Amino acid sequence: QSWLSDRSTPTKLAPLPAPGAAVAMACQWLDLQLLQQGFQAQKKVQLLDGATVGDILKKVAQYKMVPVAQLFLTEARWTDNAHCLCRVGPSSAGAITGGAADAIPYSSSGPIQVKLHRNEVPEGEVSLGGVEDLDDLPDIITVEAKFVRTELTKAESLDLQDELIAAYSEDSVQTALEKLQIRFKANNMAQSKYPRLLADVLLVPQRKVLPKWGFDAPPKGIVQMLTAFVPNDDDPDVALKVTILNGLIGLDMAWLS
Repeated sequence: QSWLSDRSTPTKLAPLPAPGAAVAMACQWLDLQLLQQGFQAQKKVQLLDGATVGDILKKVAQYKMVPVAQLFLTEARWTDNAHCLCRVGPSSAGAITGGAADAIPYSSSGPIQVKLHRNEVPEGEVSLGGVEDLDDLPDIITVEAKFVRTELTKAESLDLQDELIAAYSEDSVQTALEKLQIRFKANNMAQSKYPRLLADVLLVPQRKVLPKWGFDAPPKGIVQMLTAFVPNDDDPDVALKVTILNGLIGLDMAWLS
């Protein structure tokens, strides 16, 4: 489906369980405390299968009503497992301290606190930075993995296409497309380069639409959406809207004539 202007290689996603099916949710338990020295009160985190550091931070941000971007988690790791860019130390608000001189590798006689990436799964006890206390957090915080849609019905496919048509029809998007096409023709570019340049123009509308349907933001969300559309690829109604979308964003290359 070229109308998505995908720049990634599709990957096979795990299917959702059948509706109503009982699913045993695997989980692990974590201890959560502030990134501060001395004895700290702790909360328990029930991390369900598939959930990551990013999911924990989103849940904490909801309880604390703060931007998720200001939060981070650290974990004690031995230097052979330390893989972050810098060692971290606590300030009164849990902020990262230390600069380039603290970058690893460096020697240590014991474990060090390292900042975890958002796609990691913690191993045990974690420390929270970016807030001054654990107020407003329940004693047990259950964290589920983010839902990602893996399939669409025909009706859902058509509704999603309608939302994309509306998003791509906005004046700001059409103006950006017109500027791209003028530049493209002026520089006599090869037609094969248009989809790659088009993907940058479509980022803003796609970021508005895809998450509403259970997909990640592009480019990853485009791969997920392509996979979800597969069962309806040959449907004539879906194919008709593909043609409309291709014309709307210039993938039919009619603007070259």
